[in-house]
Amino acid sequence: MKTSMLRSAPKLLAIFVLAALVLPALVEDSPSAEAKLGTTSEVKSRPLMGDDDAPTVPDSTPSAESQNLFLVYSVNNVGYIDVCGCKRKKVRQGSLTRRASYLKQAKFHHDNICLLDGGNTLFGPDDGKAKDFEKKQLKEKAKLIVESYTRRGYQSMLVGHHDITLGLEILQECEKMAKFPFLSANMRYKDDNSRVFAPTTVVECKGLKVGVLGLTIDTIPEYYLERANPDRPLVLTKAIDEAKSLIPELRSQCDILVLLSANSAETNREIAAAVPGIDVIVDPLIELGNHKVWVDEELSMEQLGETLMVRTDAQGARLGTLDIDWIDGGRPMVSLSFDSAPPAGRSTYWYERASMEPHLLEDPDIMGLVEAFRKGSAFVNIDALPELPHKDKYLTASTCSMCHVEQTDFWKGTTHADAFASLVETGDQWRQDCIACHVLGYGQAFIAPEEAEPYKNVQCENCHGLNPGHPQDPVNHPWGAVKETSCLTCHNKNQTRIDFVFSRERRKVACPPLKRN
Repeated sequence: MKTSMLRSAPKLLAIFVLAALVLPALVEDSPSAEAKLGTTSEVKSRPLMGDDDAPTVPDSTPSAESQNLFLVYSVNNVGYIDVCGCKRKKVRQGSLTRRASYLKQAKFHHDNICLLDGGNTLFGPDDGKAKDFEKKQLKEKAKLIVESYTRRGYQSMLVGHHDITLGLEILQECEKMAKFPFLSANMRYKDDNSRVFAPTTVVECKGLKVGVLGLTIDTIPEYYLERANPDRPLVLTKAIDEAKSLIPELRSQCDILVLLSANSAETNREIAAAVPGIDVIVDPLIELGNHKVWVDEELSMEQLGETLMVRTDAQGARLGTLDIDWIDGGRPMVSLSFDSAPPAGRSTYWYERASMEPHLLEDPDIMGLVEAFRKGSAFVNIDALPELPHKDKYLTASTCSMCHVEQTDFWKGTTHADAFASLVETGDQWRQDCIACHVLGYGQAFIAPEEAEPYKNVQCENCHGLNPGHPQDPVNHPWGAVKETSCLTCHNKNQTRIDFVFSRERRKVACPPLKRN
């Protein structure tokens, strides 16, 4: 028997060694089913706080050896219910309903979630041009977004400059119905320099304290701020000055400090360099004044000394996630490789972006809100609609087809000729933020969708411009060449995933040349 036991000893030892190696790896390294959907970048480990900069931890800090926190963030939703112009529009990639479904699953896999939004959430850059009859619907859509955020458990939202596009009063209405704070440390009233919104908040996450600071972009023109609240104009103080003033105290109140900053990457880098103690910056990735919708992998995160700066796609196409193993007393580090476990006693951040893909079913709770919004034809009060003085200027394709038969037949085979049908398929024909790019003359020739019949689809005049004198005098009123600017009204980076190349795309819809005598 002794001989048998001795022979078995190496096998038993091997089993114990294998178990010791494999089981911790399964616990530490296995991402959730949702996390695997995101894209993972490899980043070298680094300390988030040096010994000299370590903050004074409050007495209320949990004494537990290790805790987990799953930080989820969105940014630059810009008023979208679902991703605009996506090739998979029918499955609503990035929609509020899919985000809600993802968060439900995330809460099943992670019992400690912190959910934040990096601002420019409720309105888009073009909403400031909205006509009076359009603003009511935009307001209702903003309330829909806030309600969906509330139901899914968001814990704070930064006020971005797009969020005041329809005026401060409407934004404050949205804040009142929210069950989470709106943050902006540097948006103030011009007359007395008082803050409009709370500058910071501390989110309790099962014993862990997450400090959140909000900074609106500080380069907004003064006239924009005055227009947002004419009776009491607004001003923006320097973001870096507010960070220097507020972060030391906030750092002493929390275990993990997150900066929601709608400023440029350059400004956020300056803040990270000048102000110690910031663990994470959620950055909007501003390019030439515009927020990039689709964020390339190499741009998704940066290491800035002690600070991790992260980004994610706009319009809710992907949510950013940080799976944080927080160890009391351990020096935090970033470790994004699943190949090996981090050193013992070190807090770690695992970073990924989770795509809102078709396998994520529509959340019925949020879908009910969205369907109620879509069916709300009452958003447009037909009896109160303004007169349309330019209606007579539109010829429509039916007029053009009387002479340009060959061109009309070609047009019918393009996607332009089915543009309105694509809205009907998704139930969005009532949405003023959608319909304008799928019809001719919205807001000029018609408003109510039931009056759209002669103006449905992208027609000749969408590309060539108006030319009401052409049928009577074609020699003196010839059609002009199609200009790229006409196409970019709809085919831009905010509304299409694939970059629009005019010379390439024009060939797909260019009508056969006219035969001239």
